[in-house]
Amino acid sequence: MEVDYVWGTSSNNVPVQKLEQHFRENFESLQPEYYVKVPGRVNLIGEHVDYCGYSVFPMAIDQCIVVAAKRTTDRQTVELTNLCTERYENVSKNISDISAESLGKSPSWSNYFMCGVKGAREYLSDSQLKAVEKVGFLFAITGNIPESSGLSSSSALVTAAVMATLVGYGVPISRLELAEISAKCERYIGTAGGGMDQAIAVNAKQGYAARIDFNPLAVKQFRLPADAKFIVAQSLAVKNKAASNDFNTRVVECRLASQIIAKQLNLEWEQMAVLATLQKRSGNSLDRMIELVHQHLHVDAYSKSEVCEILSVSEDQLDELSLTANTTNVAEFYLHQRALHVFEEAKRMEEFCRLCENSGAASDLGRLMDDSHSSLRDLYQCSHPDLEELVALSKREGAYGCKLTGAGWGGCVVVMVPSDGAEEFVKSVRDQYFSNRETCGRRIDELVFATSPSEGACCVHVKTTSISDGIADQLPALVHL
Repeated sequence: MEVDYVWGTSSNNVPVQKLEQHFRENFESLQPEYYVKVPGRVNLIGEHVDYCGYSVFPMAIDQCIVVAAKRTTDRQTVELTNLCTERYENVSKNISDISAESLGKSPSWSNYFMCGVKGAREYLSDSQLKAVEKVGFLFAITGNIPESSGLSSSSALVTAAVMATLVGYGVPISRLELAEISAKCERYIGTAGGGMDQAIAVNAKQGYAARIDFNPLAVKQFRLPADAKFIVAQSLAVKNKAASNDFNTRVVECRLASQIIAKQLNLEWEQMAVLATLQKRSGNSLDRMIELVHQHLHVDAYSKSEVCEILSVSEDQLDELSLTANTTNVAEFYLHQRALHVFEEAKRMEEFCRLCENSGAASDLGRLMDDSHSSLRDLYQCSHPDLEELVALSKREGAYGCKLTGAGWGGCVVVMVPSDGAEEFVKSVRDQYFSNRETCGRRIDELVFATSPSEGACCVHVKTTSISDGIADQLPALVHL
């Protein structure tokens, strides 16, 4: 299969030949017209700040979702098959039946994909929809992004679906638009992410990480040190049922912190939703914002009644103005710690960018990653004992830096190590961390692996095996990236 020539045949790559064979076996011996590839991601710095209005610094990883695709004109259906047949059944759905209501009923793999199909169709104008009303799709899917690990496997699947659908429809779109649409349509299944996952998956460049800014969405590439390699290790920690509400509480704590400081500064606190807005409207530097946290927010927990007293509102008014339905019963809010993490993490992110821009040493970048993790553990309180064990092991084994990546309370760590010691490092983690743990049938190479800053989403067309750094011109008027 010539596609292997384009994507390589390393152990990190998905089995494209098997996917092609699976496609033919399930779709009447037909051949795919094109393949879409979308990577997963890790966030190197800037954790738990995106929903506060600050930038993040992710990189795409080698692990990816791949979709083999073909258009049909004799049926107006989306037919899905997954290479992992023992876990995922084939699905066929009339395009007209793909609705937000049906997608929200179950977070199944096929519904994640259908979210992308629906999002792509909503991007089309009425005249474009009419032009493709007889077009259906055959999709075969595989991937090697570990699931439920905080590496963005579900967002990669949705983005791949948007991309594959627009390719088949021949509708042009920019990379930034593709990222925004992919983030928006994932919400049909109940996931309200900040947009980082899709932005890096679509815009990543090999050898680079990217600073992602929001409102408006913007991407700036930064080259990472050539003498560094990245290791991802899964803690196997199972997030407890309270973890999701812990996340919701953190969002609200940051909002309350911004509102209380705004009140002390005689700003219109009712409109203050995020800490970045507070900084902008107060006209202060990050250093000054850190001083204001120490000046206006005490370290001890705030009760709900104390917050109401400071803001001069009733509990009902606070519920409406500041809280969410799932946080109205929270008894204590740690505002000093949460705001301090956000402002200091935003400052670390800026320093990380400066170091990358000026060819800074990997050891200095690693120090910032270590500081980020310490803050996530001590101020944001979203680590886990198993994550801490991985961090301690990584530092003993000579890592430049190590931190949790993703929301925390479990999931993965990302580790920066010297390139020439990556293989030995992976072996050490396998021997010292996973040898006495129940892996629940998961392969060890899914639990700890080396990865490099990877290229973003692309499309390969079968007849030419040309690779798009966008989705280029091998099919009529394809997505313009």
